[in-house]
Amino acid sequence: MKRLFLTFFLLCFCSLVSTAQRYQFKKYKTEEGLVNNETFAIIQDSNNKIWVSTTGGISCFNGKTFKNYTTEDGLASNIVFSIFEDSKGRIWAGTLDNGVSIIENGKITNPKGVDFDFLGSATYILEGSDGTIYIIFVKGIVTYKNGKLEYLLKGTEENQISGFQSADWHDDNTLYIASSNRGIFKMSLNPLKIENIYNEKDGINNICYSVFVDGKKDVWVGAYGELYKISNGKLTKYKFKQEDFDENRVYGILEENENELFLSFEGNGFGIFNKQTGDLEVINEAQGLPSKYIYRMIKDTEGNYWMTSYGEGIIRFRDMAFKIYDDTQGLPSKSVNAIVEWDGELLMATNDGVFALDEHKKIRPITKSGAIKNLFVTPNDNLLYTTETAVFEHAKSNPRPRLIDEGDYNLLFEKQNKTFLFGTDKIKVLTKDSIYFIKSRRAITIVPIADRYILGKIGGLFQMNDRKTDTIPGLHPNLHNDFRSLDAINANEVLAGNEKKLYHITLQNEHFKIQTFEMNRFASLKQFRALKVDGKNLWLAGRDMLLKVDLELLLQKDSIVSKKYTTVSHFLENDIDFNSLLITEDKTILATSLSGMLAFDEKTYLPNSQPPKLDLSGILLFSEPLVDSLYKTGNGIVLPHQKNYLSFSMEAITFTNPENVHYKYRMKGLRDGNEWTQPTKDPIAVFSYLPPGDYTFEFIADNGDGVWQNHPFQYAFVITVPFWKTWFFWVSLLSVSSLSVFLFYYFKNKAEQKRNEAYTHNLIKAQEEERTRVARELHDSVGQKLMLLTKKTKTNGNQEMEFLAANTLEELRAISRGLHPATLERLGPTAAIRNMVDEVDSNTNIFFTHEIDDIDALLSREASLHLYRIIQETLNNMVKHAEAKAASVTIEKKGHTIEATIADNGKGFEISEKVMISTSLGMKTLMERAKILHSKIDIKSQINKGTTITLIIPI
Repeated sequence: MKRLFLTFFLLCFCSLVSTAQRYQFKKYKTEEGLVNNETFAIIQDSNNKIWVSTTGGISCFNGKTFKNYTTEDGLASNIVFSIFEDSKGRIWAGTLDNGVSIIENGKITNPKGVDFDFLGSATYILEGSDGTIYIIFVKGIVTYKNGKLEYLLKGTEENQISGFQSADWHDDNTLYIASSNRGIFKMSLNPLKIENIYNEKDGINNICYSVFVDGKKDVWVGAYGELYKISNGKLTKYKFKQEDFDENRVYGILEENENELFLSFEGNGFGIFNKQTGDLEVINEAQGLPSKYIYRMIKDTEGNYWMTSYGEGIIRFRDMAFKIYDDTQGLPSKSVNAIVEWDGELLMATNDGVFALDEHKKIRPITKSGAIKNLFVTPNDNLLYTTETAVFEHAKSNPRPRLIDEGDYNLLFEKQNKTFLFGTDKIKVLTKDSIYFIKSRRAITIVPIADRYILGKIGGLFQMNDRKTDTIPGLHPNLHNDFRSLDAINANEVLAGNEKKLYHITLQNEHFKIQTFEMNRFASLKQFRALKVDGKNLWLAGRDMLLKVDLELLLQKDSIVSKKYTTVSHFLENDIDFNSLLITEDKTILATSLSGMLAFDEKTYLPNSQPPKLDLSGILLFSEPLVDSLYKTGNGIVLPHQKNYLSFSMEAITFTNPENVHYKYRMKGLRDGNEWTQPTKDPIAVFSYLPPGDYTFEFIADNGDGVWQNHPFQYAFVITVPFWKTWFFWVSLLSVSSLSVFLFYYFKNKAEQKRNEAYTHNLIKAQEEERTRVARELHDSVGQKLMLLTKKTKTNGNQEMEFLAANTLEELRAISRGLHPATLERLGPTAAIRNMVDEVDSNTNIFFTHEIDDIDALLSREASLHLYRIIQETLNNMVKHAEAKAASVTIEKKGHTIEATIADNGKGFEISEKVMISTSLGMKTLMERAKILHSKIDIKSQINKGTTITLIIPI
């Protein structure tokens, strides 16, 4: 019902009648890492990352951080007008008068080959069906194919090519181009032909900025103040409000669906254009858009809209579910103190009166100016409101407000013909016949339960009957306080909440039953402010978010099933007020605050159901970046054992709620490596001092709204085993150790053997020297005396004595020759050996033959002596043991050796028995003399088949 007394106020406030809502936008500027705040072109690449061209370089955005490219990184120019991703994943950047740059795998190249000074700025880039890149310059078109830039078209006076701004494919052979000074061009590739099909002569504006071909092959052209459609060769013009002509410069066109286009305006924000009706809904600074200068728009894979702007960086817009009504949308006061639904309208109490928001979202005043603190709709459907000095009641049947009471009250309530006015330290109760007071400190809210009421206060929860207040059993204020919100489930059940707990209070048969739930079980809820019961659902409000909880599951099964609805950070400058939630008849959620009224329409909320793309933004080895190419082998990434302290920077590419992304990761190859970690917001996973082994690091992440990417990102690598822990090392070590032990004992034995040989050699040498001395003594002394004795006995004629003396002398000489063969020194080894063999032959029954080459010049004196002794010892053994009938001695020169062979036909012997275990001094001496000669001795013998001894002496 409209009230007559408000006519004056409506006239006074007619200028405030407007579309009163502010949407949520989030901007990213240099403070967040963007390279420059003046942005122009924007794309989302095949990896879901967003690329932005600016007047200070290029930025690549993953939802959390920016990677920037400038001339310091090799970019042709910092002023970039166009950006494009080709089918090979390369990013193209069109610059101001410096051509194009190509970014591939983080590296920048700048192709050359055409006159960029003549062509001007590269304003747009496209790719043909055959992979050819078409670069639109202000004064021409250039192609890039097979690594070369070539002219396709150059501007001339004849073809009037100039001012080219953007282009789009109509089909594989046809391109439409917008020109900023010649209207619209159409180009065919085969045969090559370009036409200026529409310009000011055809009734359009020559200043065209953008062109777009929709799914129906209609061509849309954005111009200065106007929009054109070319369909089947027919031109249709759309003009907007004439007063906004200069602001409606259509720099970009984005198709939202088959019926709607999003138009980017340089000067008027952006507009939602209906293709069928031609209607345009403009969204600009009045709706909270940070800048009215919007150049390009895209829609990402999650449903977010991104805009480039002048001076405000890039701007994200998602949906219109959350709105704010404040002084920028028609309210005279920013603060909204209370809200109620009454008489089909929404009423808002502000510091400058009560205002109504009608079904068309228009704001109009209801009361005189002045602070209104609280609103309440009575059971009789009258409106109570309180100012700073009084309480008034409006009845639908009476256009004039009725004074209820004077005083300063913060809370109003009426039930059963009783009106409760809450002051600072007492409650004034008005009945039809009386007035009385109940002592009570300031309350936030009051809710009826059974035959009484529950008061919600910062200091606790209290029960109140008609006359007094009291504590609730089990809820002592010292232990349960700081309550922020209260609402009834039904006549006997109430829900209350503070920062720590949610309380379910039931009153039956005069007994209270209390059930509590820890607030931290609602993991995403921060800074709890208010709650509201809506049938089977419970709404909880916190900072920057609403939570819708299944109330039946919570109360009956102690199970939490919820949906989260978030705003951009600090969408409301101040948190909503305690206990301020209201759910309207159309299920809109409302809340008051010092920053205005927040409205949420669940039906228009766009949830993010898209899981994020995953990547690793970097890996650190200790504190240095890991460069894959340094460790890449045919078997993958192989790290040495000391490179075992790794930090992985996980990246979940999402844009809707990137600040709420959670990660889970694991390291396969470790013990318990198949178990995922608990969800964490920390994107850094650190593994210190990994033991050698084969590993695969895996991680998954959600999109910030609980939707998980269940296909893990994987990074496989190997940490090698230290050399000293490999089987090869231990085999080698064992082998080397064994060899070392063997060599130790070998050389020890060798040394011992050499010492023994040296001792033996010295002993033999000393023996020979002693033999020589004894032989000389016998010859020179005893021999001389025996000779004199022989002569004397001969003179005396004593034949017996003479014979004895002569035999003794001969035996002495034989012993002397045996001790030291004088013939060896006089005649040499050849003759001495022959004489020795002949002497044995003549003095024994063994028949000897010999063939002895002349070896005198081949052997040293010492070697000759040893050879002589070896043959001598062999002949002595033959005579003593062989029982031979015949024997032979052969000495011959063969190449670089002397081969001596002594053979007999005696009884023979077992080699192992006589040689291997022999303790004969003669045999050992024989062997030692052979060693001194460095010769090889070979003894062959068989029983009854004789013996052959072969000695091979190197010369």
